[in-house]
Amino acid sequence: MKRSLHLLRPGSTAVVIGAGSLGQMTIQILRVLSAATTVVAVDTDAGKLETAKRMGADEALFSGDGAITRIKDMTAQQGAQLVLDMVGADPTLRMAAQVARMLGHLTIVGLGGGALPVDFSSPPHECSVASPYWGSLTELMEVITLAQQDKIKMLVEHFPLQRANEAYQLLHDGRIQGRAVNHPSHVNAVVNPNRTLAPRPPALPAERHEADRVTMDM
Repeated sequence: MKRSLHLLRPGSTAVVIGAGSLGQMTIQILRVLSAATTVVAVDTDAGKLETAKRMGADEALFSGDGAITRIKDMTAQQGAQLVLDMVGADPTLRMAAQVARMLGHLTIVGLGGGALPVDFSSPPHECSVASPYWGSLTELMEVITLAQQDKIKMLVEHFPLQRANEAYQLLHDGRIQGRAVNHPSHVNAVVNPNRTLAPRPPALPAERHEADRVTMDM
């Protein structure tokens, strides 16, 4: 996403196709890094669209021809400067190619097994396409900092290990709003990923390490 930020000036439009956990995180980061951009979420699930609105999306549209028409109308028929496909299936890739603009950028994140249609007019002329699946350590730390500052949040549903099959089925059916986490049933405390981590305890003096080693050798 960072490589496309130069396209997002005040009044620009970013479209996020797929409002699951990745899409929700993308919407929040767009809100933080480019507050003046109009963020449009597209999905087939009403609940996920409602969540997308809570996460900061300006528009939440049901996937289909109506969404394409609405995005075109919002952008004076030009299309969005940035389109991020979090699904990667044939229908979403077709939509992504239709709502991107000339000289825009299309990022394919989802691994839905689809194919991006390519012909004389699709994607639009000089629209760049990328599939980024990694980032730098610096970028990871930037994301963690945003979470510690409570600027981005991940919805998490917790399941004991005994309900692992149920959690998997809910994921398969698309009924998990964010992420599903399995944990041993005796674990009651849940770590808050948005809090500042406590500092590490001071290291033991060198002589203490040596004494421990000698004791163990004996």
